[in-house]
Amino acid sequence: MITLNTVAKRYPDGHEALRGVTLDIEDGEMVLVTGRSGAGKSTLLRLMSGIERPTSGSLAIHRQEITRLSNAARARLRRNIGLVFQDHFLLMDRSVEENAALPLHIAGLYGREAKRRVATALEKVGLENQARTSPLALSGGERQRLCIARAIVNRPRLVIADEPTGHLDQGYASVILDIFRSFNETGVTVIIAMHDAAFETSSPCRILRLEDGLLSGDTETASSEAL
Repeated sequence: MITLNTVAKRYPDGHEALRGVTLDIEDGEMVLVTGRSGAGKSTLLRLMSGIERPTSGSLAIHRQEITRLSNAARARLRRNIGLVFQDHFLLMDRSVEENAALPLHIAGLYGREAKRRVATALEKVGLENQARTSPLALSGGERQRLCIARAIVNRPRLVIADEPTGHLDQGYASVILDIFRSFNETGVTVIIAMHDAAFETSSPCRILRLEDGLLSGDTETASSEAL
């Protein structure tokens, strides 16, 4: 699904966020990207979602080499990727269901099928009873769940989340991570960036660790352990 070969990312100010990262992520994996703040986690996720291009090296998503795609082609590629960010980017003048429907409308899908997909996505994240509510009335955890619904409404094969539990207490964080696990159990590839804070995982996952832009660890866990 995603292949990186000696990928580096250097920004115009000279900061080298990633240095020679090589890895493969297969269909159906659940991957946690860990590391301290500034380790390169967000940069790696932006590259793997096609938002940015690497400075050097090769990066393929769904067998498409990112460096060879135009901006328009990368935008089309991202329509098949569910993206969840710390900043919610919700439209506060629209309802919960209208926010969840945005990716469908961008893709040109309206009507009964769009409504059915929105209802299904909201049900999966536990917001089916708040469809007509304004995001202003939601808690932080509920807004994050709305972001997840918006990310999955297009039924993507790949979901990428950058620090989705960063501003949440442990109770809400566990709920959000359980939602991602449930998607992965249906075959969706899930990639989540997280800080080094302890987190219990009770399902198999792959843990990638970044340090100063380098991949310093790549392990598999099949049982509950602290990260």
